[in-house]
Amino acid sequence: MKHLYFSILFGFMLSSLAWGQNPSQQQAQLYVDSTGQVYTRADAPAYIFIAPADAEDQLMLVPSSDKAANPMQWDGAGKHYIVHKDLERRMNIRFRIMADGLAPNTALHFESGLIFRYNNIYFAQSGAQATLQAKDDMSGVKQSYLSVDSSEFSAASAPISFLGDKEFSAQTYSIDNVGNVEAPLTFRIITTSKAAVQMENIYFESNSTSLNTKSISELNKLAEILKQFPKIHLEIGAHTDSWGDSGYNLQLSERRAQVAVNYLKDKGIPEHRLKAKGYGETMLLNECGEGVDCPASKHRENRRVEFVITQVDEN
Repeated sequence: MKHLYFSILFGFMLSSLAWGQNPSQQQAQLYVDSTGQVYTRADAPAYIFIAPADAEDQLMLVPSSDKAANPMQWDGAGKHYIVHKDLERRMNIRFRIMADGLAPNTALHFESGLIFRYNNIYFAQSGAQATLQAKDDMSGVKQSYLSVDSSEFSAASAPISFLGDKEFSAQTYSIDNVGNVEAPLTFRIITTSKAAVQMENIYFESNSTSLNTKSISELNKLAEILKQFPKIHLEIGAHTDSWGDSGYNLQLSERRAQVAVNYLKDKGIPEHRLKAKGYGETMLLNECGEGVDCPASKHRENRRVEFVITQVDEN
């Protein structure tokens, strides 16, 4: 009797992702690493075939009355085994399949010229160079892609240079060897000294200088960043909405800025590195000036805190 050859064929065919194409269109792929370990995407269906040992190209779909037998669906990411009973040799043959359900994680890493980093915002010198560093803990990273200032995505391999006195917007994503696609990330790279950065989650209720839980958490994060970059001096600027008297709003914004600065000082940031500045309603983010009928949510956008780098110590 001829031996039968047992194999698995995955329902998604191999495909490549064209540069500039929507990342979500990447199809699932089968990947075998240098050790022979088989990986598939966790959401990819699998079809089971058999073939004679001396004619492996003559595949035949395994018949079954069970409607769930072909295709199979993995019950989640991780390690899976398929067991084939070889009656002639009286043994079980185990096939291990690694189902990868997670996309890679990509980070922007500066080789030179980085001055300061706040979340996904980077202050850098003109001419600073950065590379993309992606990590995937299961099937491995296949390729990373980059778009700068809305250009088409292209494969990222060489260092990226940021030249000029301006702001750049960089979008990145990576795919792994089985077709999991990372959601695009956006990074802001600033090589000008004129840029202000709005702090996340630092908002005030109308006519209030109180810091809420989210505000405290964000200021704690900024304090730790300032400890990592001890050469940086910041101006903390506070802004109000247009409700009420403009003179009062200016004073209110000055108090709000000072509240933020005082909190950072209490967290160990030296006073000479921090400056509080109130702008009142002079720099609204939207059209909601005095006399304009706007919803409360639009006015709330204007009650914000920003920072500007005012000095970078040389020593």
